[in-house]
Amino acid sequence: MMSLSSSQLDAFYEIAKTSSFSKAAKNLAVTQSALSQRVKNLEGELGTSLLIREPSGIRLTSAGEELVQYCKHRQALESECLGRIKKPGSASLVGVIRVGGYSTVTRSLILPALRPLLAENPEVRIEVVTREMRELPKLLRSGETDFVFLDHALEKEGVEAHLLGYEENVLIESKTADVRTDVFLDHDLEDDTTLRFFEAQGRKQKKLNRAFLDEIYCILDAVELGMGRAVVPQHLLRTGKRVQAVPGFKSLRLPIYLNYYRQSFYTRLQEVVIDCLSRETRSRLAGK
Repeated sequence: MMSLSSSQLDAFYEIAKTSSFSKAAKNLAVTQSALSQRVKNLEGELGTSLLIREPSGIRLTSAGEELVQYCKHRQALESECLGRIKKPGSASLVGVIRVGGYSTVTRSLILPALRPLLAENPEVRIEVVTREMRELPKLLRSGETDFVFLDHALEKEGVEAHLLGYEENVLIESKTADVRTDVFLDHDLEDDTTLRFFEAQGRKQKKLNRAFLDEIYCILDAVELGMGRAVVPQHLLRTGKRVQAVPGFKSLRLPIYLNYYRQSFYTRLQEVVIDCLSRETRSRLAGK
């Protein structure tokens, strides 16, 4: 029975997470040539390619994506096992939680959902990243995250997707400042939420005068200052900003899914994280 080398697996996994040979070599404190040789040896043992170098970075083959999930699972099991050995009988959880989300859910839903778990388990470490929606699936495939929040179920073999609820998007404006009602504030050119909102009203809408502010809390600040109107999830209006929903419009409902790879066995930490993220997010979306 073939046994895979830990140093080779670590080299491959670090490259997959960072999408860079140079960064992976630095993180592992080895030379790039040594790192490349480890991956080459691993591919030789497996008889298949795992990584493809492209001008834009590193791309995983289908075999590489499968091996990434093995590496993640191996690392999680090792952390749990070592935690039990070091502290026998302890009910406290150990390990790392890696979660990716988009800007309207990271601060408002993901962090508050994880807070009780972290308070009860001080040896659990979190890595939470905010990315564009289109970037999040790659983070899951590469192993940079274990869980990602998306507004859709990721249609990929082996991925579990749980519907947690809906963001009710409403049109907002400042409560106190003179409002630029002719300007609509969006994330970037590819953000079509405002366009979809007005399409959902069933009204003919002339071309929108859009301004782009990159980040949801920057958009909320700009709305408060009267720099324009914006379409945002209603649950963000609980932030204390002096903004309000504009009456006369129906909300645009967009789903929130928790996506992660299906496993034959889950560690205690993974089970608790899935339950915590699901339960707490549903509760907060319901306003409880």
